[in-house]
Amino acid sequence: MYTIWSGSVGDPVWIRPNWPLHEVRGLFSFRRGGVSLPPYEELNVGLHVGDDADAVLKNRERCAIEVGCPVERWVVAEQVHGAKVAVITEAEAGCGARDVHSAIQGADALVTDVSGLGLVVMAADCVPVLFYDGVRQVIGAAHSGWKGTVQHIVRRVLETMQQAFQSNPADVQVWIGPSIRQCCYEVNDVVADPIKAEFGRRVLVKRFHRAERYLLSLQACVRQDLLRSGVRPEHIVDTGVCTSCQADVLFSHRADAGRTGRQLAMVCLVEDEV
Repeated sequence: MYTIWSGSVGDPVWIRPNWPLHEVRGLFSFRRGGVSLPPYEELNVGLHVGDDADAVLKNRERCAIEVGCPVERWVVAEQVHGAKVAVITEAEAGCGARDVHSAIQGADALVTDVSGLGLVVMAADCVPVLFYDGVRQVIGAAHSGWKGTVQHIVRRVLETMQQAFQSNPADVQVWIGPSIRQCCYEVNDVVADPIKAEFGRRVLVKRFHRAERYLLSLQACVRQDLLRSGVRPEHIVDTGVCTSCQADVLFSHRADAGRTGRQLAMVCLVEDEV
């Protein structure tokens, strides 16, 4: 389901969490409405995929205007398909915003209580997850690939929010962004075995007439971890969009045979007006 989305043919398309806009802004971008050329058309925000850097920075500026957070205030995770969570302070403002090398090293998730900083993760099939604690005014963003999912990255985000900012998971609202879904995500035993060990068999569907092949729901794994960590069911929203099914409007590493761009998931606490 497309939830709180906007845009049209030829224009950028966005999904925004329905959080109070005077407190927090969240955004999931799509691939429409940017300036990148094939195979990265159009709104690619990834500087690491081979696209023209000037085009990527123009695309990031478009996203910055949409979410109301200037690129200079972005903080971008390096994303190594792990489960490291970095606590972000004012000192990290701009890290990874205009280059790859200054991104937060080794991190696949970021949390902060600093207003005006935009926490950014990128994906092209992996699961982007945004977090918002409206009581403590704490936010988080996570990139949950299958390896990070097995390592329980969303659980680690919530634990970090608790330890660093005294967040209560029952107060945290979570949005699961566009990502490859069970309809399209075929995996072998290399992936299925650790998934079964951590999440059980119900998140997998065995393929008929295809030995050692399964269809995996990473979103079900993420949801399982969120619930076990104390997040309320009514506080979890899954956008329901499959990147592979919708590769015409979203970047998909699988559907595009590995040569494609990245969309972003971003969250930013709104600065108090002076």
